[in-house]
Amino acid sequence: MIRKTAIIMIILAILLGASNVYAVAGSGNVSDNKDMVIVPFWEHAQKVTPTMYFSSGIYSGQISGNSDVTQISMTVVLSVKNTNGTYSEVSRTSKTENSNFVTKSNTYSFVKGKTYKVTVTGQVYVGTTYENVENSITATY
Repeated sequence: MIRKTAIIMIILAILLGASNVYAVAGSGNVSDNKDMVIVPFWEHAQKVTPTMYFSSGIYSGQISGNSDVTQISMTVVLSVKNTNGTYSEVSRTSKTENSNFVTKSNTYSFVKGKTYKVTVTGQVYVGTTYENVENSITATY
């Protein structure tokens, strides 16, 4: 019985010791600090970038694709956090470009003390096939 318990403990120690998972794009090193880093991967999109500038009253989105991308359709949604923790859409803008890059901004009167989320969604086309992409950020003014 002691031998079985010892074997089980060794197996558990091995499994628990191998629980760190890293998915990293690029050549940067990730230290073994027990954190999990997950980076989105798309086949045709290079970057999906939401931004907001409180002082300027601007939110925007940008999608850049590989050189084989023929069209990008993008929607940028600005949402505000409600008192119950959910988000409600307050503004949106969209744009389609027949190229491998699209950017679009819009204005909004941000209110100090509120938390906002900008979500960029899009379809990145290579010919008639496409992939869906999405990225979002949140910030408090």
